[in-house]
Amino acid sequence: MQNQDTQVKKRPKRLLIILIVLLLVISGAVAIVYFNVGGNQTYLTNQLAKIPILKGLVSSKPVLNKDEEIARLTNQLKSKEEQIASYEAKLKEKEDQIKTLKEEFDKVKNENSILKQQSQNRQTSLKDIASYYQNMDPQNAAQILNNMSDEDVIKILSYMNKDSASKILESLKADKAARITNILLKNATMIP
Repeated sequence: MQNQDTQVKKRPKRLLIILIVLLLVISGAVAIVYFNVGGNQTYLTNQLAKIPILKGLVSSKPVLNKDEEIARLTNQLKSKEEQIASYEAKLKEKEDQIKTLKEEFDKVKNENSILKQQSQNRQTSLKDIASYYQNMDPQNAAQILNNMSDEDVIKILSYMNKDSASKILESLKADKAARITNILLKNATMIP
């Protein structure tokens, strides 16, 4: 009787082991097909599609000749290589444009720096000239300024203090002083 009990207890264990082994074999087969190990996925799919029950669930893939498949893949590769070459050419073109724009920007930046320096030098020169005239006798300064253009006189007067500028303006010829005053008035009304 004990023998029968031990045999009854061993049956479920054997059944469980058989089920586990069977599940492992089925999972391995599914994994081989899913990951296309050995290139057998197409073959197996075509075989399963022949079974009437599975025909609607599994669609068969046309079997291509290996040479045709290689030719198709080679054409795809060439097409992708042409796309890459096209993108590389466009990238090179854009890099060249960026380089050209950067060079132009640097050139304009340098020109701007030079112009700024020249403007500062000119202002310094005008300030120096204005200080010379400011330190002169207003009568003597006016005699010299009478022979200069109205714009130059205005530039020099603008760098002087108001007292010195008014004394020199007073000493200028009347018609020159009037023209300069008119120009100063027009410039003053232009400023918002």
